[in-house]
Formats: sequence, C-alpha cells, structure tokens
Amino acid sequence: MLQQELLSRTSLETQKLDLMTEVSELKLKLVGMEKEQKEQEEKQRKAESVLNVISELQEQMCRLQLDIHRQIQERLLLARDHPEELVAGDHEAKPQPCSQDCAPWEGSPELLQELKHLKIKVEELENERNQYEWELKATKAEVAQLQEQVALKDAEI
Repeated sequence: MLQQELLSRTSLETQKLDLMTEVSELKLKLVGMEKEQKEQEEKQRKAESVLNVISELQEQMCRLQLDIHRQIQERLLLARDHPEELVAGDHEAKPQPCSQDCAPWEGSPELLQELKHLKIKVEELENERNQYEWELKATKAEVAQLQEQVALKDAEI
C-alpha cells in the first residue's frame, strides 16, 4: 500500500511538473505574441503615417495641377484678348524648380521614392504646360497668317 501511495504521489508530482512546464511555455508564447502584436501596431502606425504623407503630397499635386491649368487658361484668354502682351511676356525668366531639403525623408526609402515620383510628375506637368504654350504660339501665328490672307482676299474683292 505504501508503495502504491508512493507511485501515485510520484505520478502526481510528474503531472504537476508537466503542467508547470506547459504553463511556462504558454506564458512564453503569450509574451511572444504580445511583443508581435506591439510590433504589428507600430507597423500599422507607421503605415498610416506614410499614407497620410502620401495623401498630403497627392493633394499638393492636385493643387499644382489645378494651378497650372488655371495659368494656362489665363494665358489662353490673355492671348485671345491681348496677343501682343503674351509675346512680350515670353521672355520672362522661368521659375526654378523647388530645391527643398529632403533630410526629413532620408530614413524612409518608400517616402523618398514617392517624393521622386511626384517630382517627376510635376516635371511632366511643366513640360505639358510648355507644350501647350508652344502650341498656343503656333496657333496664334497661324491665325495671324490666315487674317492676312483674309485681308488680301477682301482687298481683291
């Protein structure tokens, strides 16, 4: 009987140690999962921050596009109403591209890439604006030539 009691006690002690080991492993897993959750939350915050910056940059690009479009429309109206003023204004110095310090972006290659992409887009829009201006000049020259031809035909008639 004593031997049976001893075996039972040993068995219970073994079960107790097994359970304590399992509890320790579960606690370690829990700590690991909490750490992983904190890392995921930090990544989420960073991603939201990046998205906010990208959104702000996109809004700036939209404002720039609208401003460029507005300037083109103003020039078209000016050219239509006062073509001599536009020709005189063509010799003005063009604004230099913005050379802001990009130090705040150095830590994030994704943001730098997005910023470079947006700068390229601005340059493309500037080129498009320049092309519209060139087409406007060509159209004005063609209109002037056609007006001369009309005046000659009127004189003939």
